[in-house]
Amino acid sequence: MKTDQSTASLENELKWIWQSSNFPNFTYDNVNLDSLTYKFGQLKMVENFMNRSDSNELLLEVLLDEAIATSAIEGEILQRSSVRSSINKLLKLGLEDDYSYTVQSDNLIEILIDAKSNKEPLTKKRLSAWHKALFPTGSSGLRDITIGAYRNDAQDMQIVSGPWEKEKTHYIAPPSSSIDRLMEDFLKWLNTKDEQNSIYKAIVAHLYFVLIHPFDDGNGRIARAITDYVLAGSNLANAKFYSISTIIYKNRKEYYDVLDYVCKNTNQDITLWIEWFVKLLEISIDETLQKVEVVQTKAKFWDKHRAEKLNDRQKKVILKMLSYLPEKFEGGMRVNKYMSLTKSQRLTASRDIADLVQKGIFESFGKGRGVYYELKI
Repeated sequence: MKTDQSTASLENELKWIWQSSNFPNFTYDNVNLDSLTYKFGQLKMVENFMNRSDSNELLLEVLLDEAIATSAIEGEILQRSSVRSSINKLLKLGLEDDYSYTVQSDNLIEILIDAKSNKEPLTKKRLSAWHKALFPTGSSGLRDITIGAYRNDAQDMQIVSGPWEKEKTHYIAPPSSSIDRLMEDFLKWLNTKDEQNSIYKAIVAHLYFVLIHPFDDGNGRIARAITDYVLAGSNLANAKFYSISTIIYKNRKEYYDVLDYVCKNTNQDITLWIEWFVKLLEISIDETLQKVEVVQTKAKFWDKHRAEKLNDRQKKVILKMLSYLPEKFEGGMRVNKYMSLTKSQRLTASRDIADLVQKGIFESFGKGRGVYYELKI
């Protein structure tokens, strides 16, 4: 929603962090980074010992989760199959593919790969390319927006929530007339090599960009990509192997609550934001380390059963069950579920399952009509 700047200017005088003459001279207390630094070290060590196959599998899982989550935060739902297909195509992983990639999924994966891999300076041109890629149709939903350029209209950019007539204004961004100057300062700060800890710089960069809100739409997704970009330029760990957006999505209410609080801090104190984001990064790395265990478990499973001859139905069911790791397939595999997943008849499903038990791939539990099967891992 947008309103005339003249109407809002007096009402919101010194209400927002950017209205202070000290913006963007952010201040924050030192936060203990020992635990986070240790976790980065763990991830880097694991990364160094992974073989190429496991590394590709982990990269696929992390990028898949990142793409799905960064879109879901903005209320946009992507098909996992399309995103997976785009990752497989763009990274040339050589995996089985249903070729369901779309322009939208291709473009988003290209942005994520560029942010996590390309260490060239971040420029206005590069940001504009990211923005164009996010909105290939030239619109956001049914609304036409300025694509690949900073917003330039004469209305306030408001961040609102709630139904019409009961909308709550969370933030009013700086006027469009100041965007060029603010972004020039932002990019100069971002690309300057200094002694600031890269963890702090990545966290501040995310907030700094969101507060400027330079584009008509897509600012959140680009801010998260910028965080990845800064961390990727450090020597902490490969940014391709952890997903910040996945954890933000799971904690999105806290994410917006902290932003709500900080954007009104005209004293420029962003300690709360730093503290919250450090915890978020720790959780993100913990999840990646758990993914590593899952990837290695899958690799050992397939290595163990490499010589077994499996039909396409059996492979499909096994892959489905493995996708639930580290959790077990809910309720176990039953004949009816097998029939539904493989579009097969009861007799065929029963024979397939019996064969998997005989090969030591399935383990049976329960008796009679209550019997179900788990992967023997």
